[in-house]
Amino acid sequence: MKQQVVIIGAGFSGLSLAWWLSSRGISVMVIEADEMLGGLAGTLRQDGYFIDVGPHSFFTEDDPIRDAVLDLFGNTLPAQPRQVKFYYEGKYLDYPLTAYNVLVQMGLGSGIRTVLSFLKSRVFPRTRRPTRESEETVEDWAIKSFGEHLYRTFFKPYTEQFWKVQCSQLSSRSIPTHTRMSFFNTLRLMVKKRIGKEDASLIEREMLPTYYPATGFAEIAERIAESAQKAGAIIRCNSEAVGIDSLPDNRMRVRYCNNGKQVEIEADYVVSTIPLNQFMKMLTPTPPPVVLQSAAKLDYRALTALGMVTEKQNILNCGYIYVLDRPYNRITEMNQFSPSTSPPGENILMVEIPCLKDSPAWTASKEELFNMCIGSLSENGFLGPGDVKRLLLVRVPNAYPIYRKDYAVNLKQVFDFINLRERIFTLGRTGEFMYMDVDKCMRRAFDFADNELIPLLMK
Repeated sequence: MKQQVVIIGAGFSGLSLAWWLSSRGISVMVIEADEMLGGLAGTLRQDGYFIDVGPHSFFTEDDPIRDAVLDLFGNTLPAQPRQVKFYYEGKYLDYPLTAYNVLVQMGLGSGIRTVLSFLKSRVFPRTRRPTRESEETVEDWAIKSFGEHLYRTFFKPYTEQFWKVQCSQLSSRSIPTHTRMSFFNTLRLMVKKRIGKEDASLIEREMLPTYYPATGFAEIAERIAESAQKAGAIIRCNSEAVGIDSLPDNRMRVRYCNNGKQVEIEADYVVSTIPLNQFMKMLTPTPPPVVLQSAAKLDYRALTALGMVTEKQNILNCGYIYVLDRPYNRITEMNQFSPSTSPPGENILMVEIPCLKDSPAWTASKEELFNMCIGSLSENGFLGPGDVKRLLLVRVPNAYPIYRKDYAVNLKQVFDFINLRERIFTLGRTGEFMYMDVDKCMRRAFDFADNELIPLLMK
């Protein structure tokens, strides 16, 4: 009998795995709870308006991944420079932060304090040292890498605004890879702008050319899904997985709800890309209490994104900007990505409001969120109340894994249990509790198929 793989979740990790497996003749079914493909990199489409679940653009130093994506579009996607800024006290700074920003654009006084603070951190390092690298907090890392002044004025307020958790309680893993560099590295990059492929995980990765489909980033996910279906994969949307059972014959059974009916399918292997704390509760036999307790501590930060339709154009003069001391942490201008994301003569300005799932921002209406944000947008000259014609709303409950300082212990407890189960796997940003860009999700899915799953299927 032909072996069957069931993939839970149709984000980029799940779809990429389905594409890779089905193109090699393996029977695959993807179960997705939403009607939208792409997961955290999906696109909301309403009446000719298109807003991404947070702004996305495709960029990678991985040539095979880039070629595979561009081939889906017949190599018609034009390369564009990535345009990202940080709006700080009325000034547009480079993002990620560079030494030029710190020493020049933030002001001479701030630059001098930053250098002196950095030197002090080197001559008189903090006495508190984490016993293990995994216990290093954002506070530990930022003061060690940049000094107390830049930590207090930049890293602490922005990080706590984004995560809604104190820096002293967050693992330094919370800092994105491209920002995890020392002050010396920022100085080096101020002089040397050349992209180095062997070190592209740092700020150079942000300088790579980007690609964006005409009507939203989800077009990439949809074309991956189409290619997978042509190769034989089955993709079921509006189908929420509710249980995964181990059967006596060493096979698995996945139970899911579709149109109010419960459906069952048997599989040889199950790969989950959904949040770990949800996945662990679906398993039968039930995991031990200590494993479930660890899984429950692996939580995710939610995302609320409000799109405001306007006739104003060229509002930001870049794709998106990060901001401090506002109800939102990022502003995106969709026409900077593609003018086809709204009807002719219109534009969408989107604000992302970081929140936890029990916070007022998570439950607020579109109108309440608009009232929360419009004052700041007007103050900075981006939009006034009379500029907005329509509101669009996107909510994602599990957008970012929260790396609390004890996350590594809990994650190991969960993975130790999963690794003992020969027929189940987890994959992707939420499935592995690992922050990754889309290209990294795709590469990880392809490598997982080649190095782990296909060898098992071929036995």
